[in-house]
Amino acid sequence: MLGCNGLLSGSGSVIPDLQAELFRAVQANDLAAARRVNDRIYPLARVFYADPWAAMHNRMKEALVLLGRLPRAVVRPPLTKLKRDEIERIRAALVESGLLGAKASRDAA
Repeated sequence: MLGCNGLLSGSGSVIPDLQAELFRAVQANDLAAARRVNDRIYPLARVFYADPWAAMHNRMKEALVLLGRLPRAVVRPPLTKLKRDEIERIRAALVESGLLGAKASRDAA
């Protein structure tokens, strides 16, 4: 709401459409629409930027795998493959945000 000319966001690789929609709603001064979009973005921000913060890009890669946009989530050391329970939290956030169906079962690789 404070205004900007652009955004550099790691999660933009996962949710560019939501970020653009939020920006348009704010530009149009449609606070109700902006809140609705923010409510969709928040579950993902919460899971991507959880501790340890350094794993955020690893989590975003797993989200891209779950969405079918990447074949597998490859990371370089010192990062390591996420555990199954964390991948499940990412999947749940994608479902909560409306980006992934509740019955989606694609495994992150």
